[in-house]
Amino acid sequence: MKRGVFDVLRRGVDNTVANWPLILVRLGETLLFGMIVVLTAIAVVVPFLVSVGIQIADIHTPDDVASAALSMMGKWVLLVWAFVAVLLMLGLFVAIHSFVEAGCARVYVDGERTAGPAVNGLRTRYRAFSMDRWLAGGREGWWVVFWIYNLAWTVGALILLIPLLPTMVLMLVFREQPPVLVATGCIGIAVTVMLMVVVGIVMGMWTSRAITGWAVRRAGARDALAAGWSAIRGDLGRHVLVALAVIVVAFAGSSFFAGFSFFATFGEAMGRHNIFNFFTFPIRIASSILSSAFSAAVSSWFLAAYAALAVEKDT
Repeated sequence: MKRGVFDVLRRGVDNTVANWPLILVRLGETLLFGMIVVLTAIAVVVPFLVSVGIQIADIHTPDDVASAALSMMGKWVLLVWAFVAVLLMLGLFVAIHSFVEAGCARVYVDGERTAGPAVNGLRTRYRAFSMDRWLAGGREGWWVVFWIYNLAWTVGALILLIPLLPTMVLMLVFREQPPVLVATGCIGIAVTVMLMVVVGIVMGMWTSRAITGWAVRRAGARDALAAGWSAIRGDLGRHVLVALAVIVVAFAGSSFFAGFSFFATFGEAMGRHNIFNFFTFPIRIASSILSSAFSAAVSSWFLAAYAALAVEKDT
């Protein structure tokens, strides 16, 4: 039975709400990423500053920052270390996220199967979450999902090179003509950014469909990507409309929560920004937490909706 887009989105909502602990799991992932970023920044920046005899307390102005940057550029060994550290951090991010997504996909697919094809029914029929089930899905699928991300985004990066390479070549050709050089660079960057948005949406659809497909059939990374792409091509309308609906909701929600940040602007306009910020601090903290929770819920909804499509195709 082929469901309509609204039915797919509703099943995704029901599955997400019934298995709400997965939202907390995603929030924990975000917190863990923040801790890793801080630790990596300390591991990278502190050796640089110590090696050139600079203390963080001595950096006050943009000139101090520029001077510190020039001093650090001469330490090529530390530059290599910084590159390796950032590369390891990104690899760790992908590995952790792969574990989380594999576990979530396993739960959402099991929730879909438990709920059955019936249109109406209690939301609790989707309930499939348990920590053991999530951990089992993560352990079983993180390596496959890791390569799903790497292979798909390698394709995405190659696509982005299509406007970047000609832009770089033209900039080299016209390097002696500054007006043409600037115009070429601006046009090339604008085209690349627009293409990046499209590629990002397509890669998100492709990887999510491949991950849910893996959770259904336990295929390898290449087979999951091939099956996911085939499923999207064969049912393009529903996959695109589901993705667009989630994007619209995500944009509306992020805009709503971003509105709270304007409180500080009002305080500065009144010339009493310290007092104003003091009283609005709890509101901004709560807004930040709610914004993160909303983002986690929307990400879960997207994966759960694609799980509905994957299970429907398999039945």
